[in-house]
Amino acid sequence: MKKSILALLIILPSVIYAQTENLNDSFPTLKKESFRYNEKLDNYLQPENNSQAAYSARINSYRHVQDANINPINLNLPPIDVYLGPPLESNTFTRNPFANDYSFYSGMVFSDNAWLSTHSRQNTYPTMGAVRSIGAQFNYRPASWLAVSAGPYGAKYNFAGQHFNDYGVSGAVKFIAHDRIRFNVYGQYSVDGKKNGLYGPMMNMYPQTYYGGTIEVKITNWFGIEGGVVRELNPINGKWENRTVIAPVFYTK
Repeated sequence: MKKSILALLIILPSVIYAQTENLNDSFPTLKKESFRYNEKLDNYLQPENNSQAAYSARINSYRHVQDANINPINLNLPPIDVYLGPPLESNTFTRNPFANDYSFYSGMVFSDNAWLSTHSRQNTYPTMGAVRSIGAQFNYRPASWLAVSAGPYGAKYNFAGQHFNDYGVSGAVKFIAHDRIRFNVYGQYSVDGKKNGLYGPMMNMYPQTYYGGTIEVKITNWFGIEGGVVRELNPINGKWENRTVIAPVFYTK
């Protein structure tokens, strides 16, 4: 048995060592040329095997991008100017209580149907307090009869000697049914409005959560009237209350 195993160990390496490579193998898929030159993975991993003509063709296929002279679009947002200097005057009844009020507005046009508007303002309410707010609105008009806008805002205000902070989002939709008649839908969500506890007739003076709709009638080319109903959240009892809205509208070209 030991002699048979010893003979097998001697014969087997001799047979393996005696094998030589034959490039003219009868099985064509085992030819060395087939593995060397026709294997896609081999050519993919060795780009130096690709011809210079093929490389130049790929480069030229992208050359039209360079020749197109495409200018980059720089989206520079309009500045929001806020007065950070000292008070212009002391807010007392013996002097002008509105001396420190300001209003800054700016905008940026993206296309004929899309534009961005920003605002920064401070309003003083004698015997009550003041409010300072900043915000931005993205406006889009997908059709001649429809316009939508939405964006965030932030506010810092005081009332009866107490100071509050607030931020949220607001939006509006306008349906132009006729040259003289429009339908408006408004909405705003105030993050801290309920906690701050300011509501009722002061809703437009201090930020608060609300939604509603109005009908707008264009009387002349520069003047109109808007009226409707707005529902606002009463932060005291947590219920929604209706409020009638009527206001003048001024038009510009």
